[in-house]
Amino acid sequence: MYGYTPEGGKKADLMFLQHMIAVLKSDGIVATVMPHGVLFRGGAEAAIRRAIIEDDVLDTVIGLGPNLFYGTGIPAAILILRAKGAKPAERRGRVLFINADRDYGEGRAQNHLRPQDEEKITAACRDFTDVDGFAKVVTVKELAENDFNCNIRRYADNTAPVEPHDVRAHLHGGVPTAEIDGASILLTRAGLTSDVLFADRSDGYADWHHDIASEEGRETARCAIRAAVAQQAERSPWPQWWQETAEPMLRALPDECSLVGERQRLIDDFTRRMTGFGLDRFVAAGMAATWWESSFSELQTAASRNWTAVIEAWLTTAEAGRDSKNAPELGDKTALKLLAGPQLAERVCAAAEAARLDAEIQSAESASDEGDGTDESAVAISPAELKKLKSQRTKAKRTLKAIDASLLDTAWNALDSMSAGDAPAAAIGVLRERFESLMADHFATIERNALAWHGSLAEKYGVTLHQLEAERDAAVDRLQSHLEELGYG
Repeated sequence: MYGYTPEGGKKADLMFLQHMIAVLKSDGIVATVMPHGVLFRGGAEAAIRRAIIEDDVLDTVIGLGPNLFYGTGIPAAILILRAKGAKPAERRGRVLFINADRDYGEGRAQNHLRPQDEEKITAACRDFTDVDGFAKVVTVKELAENDFNCNIRRYADNTAPVEPHDVRAHLHGGVPTAEIDGASILLTRAGLTSDVLFADRSDGYADWHHDIASEEGRETARCAIRAAVAQQAERSPWPQWWQETAEPMLRALPDECSLVGERQRLIDDFTRRMTGFGLDRFVAAGMAATWWESSFSELQTAASRNWTAVIEAWLTTAEAGRDSKNAPELGDKTALKLLAGPQLAERVCAAAEAARLDAEIQSAESASDEGDGTDESAVAISPAELKKLKSQRTKAKRTLKAIDASLLDTAWNALDSMSAGDAPAAAIGVLRERFESLMADHFATIERNALAWHGSLAEKYGVTLHQLEAERDAAVDRLQSHLEELGYG
């Protein structure tokens, strides 16, 4: 381990040095987490920054989002340092700045880095290259010219661009083609071409294809966007990736008995295919990593035992959580969906019937108790009819309870009768559905973003200033006419 002493022999704050000296001895790398302030404050900290930069020890500076570490809500930064002279040749005399302060998932009490965030940061560190709005390679000379200030936003600025407003479009109508072209990446990912929504006038502006001034026209445009995204989702290459890469790997796990290297192979192949489809490489890698993390326990079980053991583990988990108040509904249990599907369908019908009868009984009792007309939806019934409803509810709840009591036995019996050859297809099918859900969420996000973008344009340029002025003048004329009718003209 090593540390730096500022010029003049004055020692730095002990706490700062304690953070700095967290050494990974295996390859001479120092990794430390600290508040952002140490990246630009003066005094002893400035002297330390200068020393580690001039000695070409600082490799990477990573800015993280707020509230990621327990006990503090402030954003933190990670500094990666290498032993003096240990930098690879291509990194010497340069420092990578990564601004990841917007890449995190929000939590109730604490935020967290999602798998896609970890993949994005890791890939940027590994590539050591510029990524627009996220990462920037800066020379030691430039850092010296900036007085060794390591404020991340100075080098990798991810500030959102200012919302543009075109005065001519506001006055005369149309949509600036520059703003349409600026959304080309979003349109590509949504499977949209600009001519679906606009007609280019060849003068730097485009007309709307739909009557944006009316709600009917806007809804027609929204339907066109939804249809385009749905078609894009159908064209996605992920099913082919699953069939050609993921499923063969999963089926071979019990024989290979190892997951070594498989994670990166799956992620790399998925990323290659999806970036060719227009998906951001970090988003693609994050999706594959998210699926891997959520499925890792099943993959481990399949590799160490077999796919039948995976299904058995799902069923054991369902049985262990049966009496827990916080356990998911039985209908949400993976094993029961797989092994007791018909019984679950019966359970859905029984639960719906019990709920319907319960609502009718509560409504009838409310009408009988109140009797003052305060609840207009309540319908009074005779005591005999109320008694009949309660009897039917009791029967429905008994049916529901009987189904619940037999679900696990039904599932265990189904598992016992399942052949060894059927288990892999059944279990891997569940993992495929898990990935399919991730893809559905992804395209739902694209749809929301495309709709929001189009809605923003419609709000800005859907009605011109001249139209607003004409509506104002017409309103003034109507008011004047009304006043004259009242004798105030």
